Amino acid sequence: MIIDYFRVMKTNVRAILNGALCLALIACTSEGEEPPLSTGRWYKGNTHSHTVICGHADSPPEEVARWYHDRGYNFLILSEHNHFIDPDSVPLPVNKREDFILIPGEEVTGRQDIHTTSMNTRRFVPAHLPEGFMGMDSLSRREAKRRILQMHVDSVRGAGGTPILNHPNFASGIHADNILRISRLHLFELYNGHPHVHNWGKELHASTEEKWDSLLTAGMLIYGVSSDDAHHFQEWSPERSNPGRGWVMVRSDTLTPGAITRAMEQGDFYATNGVILLEVATGSSQYRVAIDTSLTYKELESPFVTGKKENEGREGFFIEFIGPKGQVLEKVEGTRAVYGLDGAPAYVRCKLSFTRPAPEGGYERFFAWTQPWFADGRDEMK
Repeated sequence: MIIDYFRVMKTNVRAILNGALCLALIACTSEGEEPPLSTGRWYKGNTHSHTVICGHADSPPEEVARWYHDRGYNFLILSEHNHFIDPDSVPLPVNKREDFILIPGEEVTGRQDIHTTSMNTRRFVPAHLPEGFMGMDSLSRREAKRRILQMHVDSVRGAGGTPILNHPNFASGIHADNILRISRLHLFELYNGHPHVHNWGKELHASTEEKWDSLLTAGMLIYGVSSDDAHHFQEWSPERSNPGRGWVMVRSDTLTPGAITRAMEQGDFYATNGVILLEVATGSSQYRVAIDTSLTYKELESPFVTGKKENEGREGFFIEFIGPKGQVLEKVEGTRAVYGLDGAPAYVRCKLSFTRPAPEGGYERFFAWTQPWFADGRDEMK
């Protein structure tokens, strides 16, 4: 029997955090509140970006790395199509900050528009079909997609990495019922900054957020990632795939490829396209969140970010706690909220948003998505 490394690590880490760390912090916690499960710092990172190596991006690896370095990111994966990029092969700025690293990776790019980031792999992960994998053309498209994605996941795990399903609504997309049947997949792109990946849904495909709720409702342990999928660093336009549109904030005690990867596997991060959080904490009885308004306003000064366009709206900050089937359990106008978990449904996640008037008319919304808390503790048993 093969033991999943991350299952062991997560069980050990959570046991320590829930025990010794919580006892150490309890004296500093207000009566009626629970201490946070982690005291690590937040690191800003992007898990999906391209270079000239892919053939349809406009900048070399060193320039892409510099773009993220110079704008305060802490980590980056140069996830090239079927090309493994060793961080040691990329020249970094001579004045490189100590708190910036490259994480090795690749975008495993297979048939049927299935793309998977291999995060922190030790080597190249081929996208070819394994020996004996015949008859693909005779399979239904949905079954073919499922098999290809499972092959990607197994290959990435075999190379010592962590798989992230990329842009599930890109091109012909992949449906939630096929994602649900994939084993050892715990991360997917909830938000992707490319203008042609249909995060908000399209014909025959629900939005990525609706797909997420379908998967969570059906019992899958899967966390939502936000990324750039950037290709264009020289020409700026809403129709170009520019950087700076989506990222993750990962909570970790250290900034190393292994530590960042483990934190994401454990769900100790949030996804965002502009909203920055001051607090995210879950325990046995409370789900607590707070928005950092000053940092959010600062991020939204960037000319790179793009919000969801809506014809109608109301300016301000909003917090929604969401449960099975995407039901909104509670909605708060403001920057801080607490949701009681006693008697809570099977899972609870949180979506925090900021709405402002759009320059061209209407409104635009920016989000942060935190990871689900599970009533049955399934995240403890991964």
